[in-house]
Amino acid sequence: MRPRRDSFNPTTGGDAPVPDHQGWTKQELLDSSELSPKTFDAIRKAARVRGPSHGGRTWIFSVEDVQALIHRAESGTFTERGPPAAIAWRKLLSGEAEAETEADDE
Repeated sequence: MRPRRDSFNPTTGGDAPVPDHQGWTKQELLDSSELSPKTFDAIRKAARVRGPSHGGRTWIFSVEDVQALIHRAESGTFTERGPPAAIAWRKLLSGEAEAETEADDE
């Protein structure tokens, strides 16, 4: 079982994402997609992606998690709000791929 990603971090003294983990926080995904937290959580639960029990805007979602969110947002009952969010999340993923490529070139 995967450890919780929003658990207490003794080095920072509070709820904080692990700095070396690759991914995006719930807040970053909300900001990019312009979804409400309630709609985001509905998509997340439909995609069966693990998330915070309540609030947890510092919870980090991995690349695989975001890909699952995109797949679910583009299908099912989210036909009105899902596609714009999926487009925004794909931009985040492509930005991540571009940053890795630039780091490899240096």
